[in-house]
Amino acid sequence: MSYVKLKKLVDTLDLSDVDRFQQKRRRKIGRRGNKLSSYVRAWLLKHILGIPSEAQLAEKIRSDDDLRKLCKFRKAPCNSAYCRARKRLGLQGIGFLFDFLVKLAKKCGLAKARIVAIDSTDFDACCKGNKKLKNRYDTDARWGYSTMKGRVFGYKAHIICDAETELPLAVEVFPANVNDAVGFFPVFENFLKNFGAAVWKFLADCAYDALRIRKKLIGMKPVIARNGRGKSASETPKDRDYGKRWAIERLNSRCKEELGLDNLKMKGLWNAKFHATLVLCSKLFAAVGSFLAGSQDWNGIVNLR
Repeated sequence: MSYVKLKKLVDTLDLSDVDRFQQKRRRKIGRRGNKLSSYVRAWLLKHILGIPSEAQLAEKIRSDDDLRKLCKFRKAPCNSAYCRARKRLGLQGIGFLFDFLVKLAKKCGLAKARIVAIDSTDFDACCKGNKKLKNRYDTDARWGYSTMKGRVFGYKAHIICDAETELPLAVEVFPANVNDAVGFFPVFENFLKNFGAAVWKFLADCAYDALRIRKKLIGMKPVIARNGRGKSASETPKDRDYGKRWAIERLNSRCKEELGLDNLKMKGLWNAKFHATLVLCSKLFAAVGSFLAGSQDWNGIVNLR
């Protein structure tokens, strides 16, 4: 494992803003613990290095002093410390981290958002046993349908990405039975917080062919496939940039195959949202960090496994 490349990646991005964001909730008495930014680095490196679970991450950091120093832990934390840190950070904190990395990508010129694409991708719940056995069943997850896998039990991440750089720009997570046209509006509102006037074209497949969606895209050119509604085949737009919609498909594939999106280890919608947002944060962290470190292949995940 090359810690030289990994150290360059970590050193280029200062995550101290995460600690300042949580400063009001920091304990004023008691033993001085690890900073929240250290846990964030550990979680990001967990996905980049392909470590399957927090338990294995904790064991890896305890046994590897170089990795502990990279995360800037004073002392290697126990397994339960990661759970407490996750609650301290919360969805508001992980959302702050995602927005921070998106704004940094925008500042670096990596996320211009001139042409953007939207799509959803499903990921399995960790528990889908008998409903009567509540400890073995995720009560927030729902059955949905995937064109690749058929029926799935879990959640769905609705993502907007830059179609020219494949970087995520906004995300929302819902149970797998939520329709794409319904999930569009919350993720689009998140997207407008950082982008809007800069967008030339908005790319989407036929699942987003709805009049209320087209009306929402004020000032943007909607390049959306026509839905045949079961009476005829869907019609692909003739716009030359529609082929760039595959950027969102590649991003979804990378998140599952390289970053562990399809490896949810906790129950509940709260944990599903935290997990999916953190996966996308790791993608932004790797891309922006690699770019600032001078790597030409900044859009690729650092291969340190």
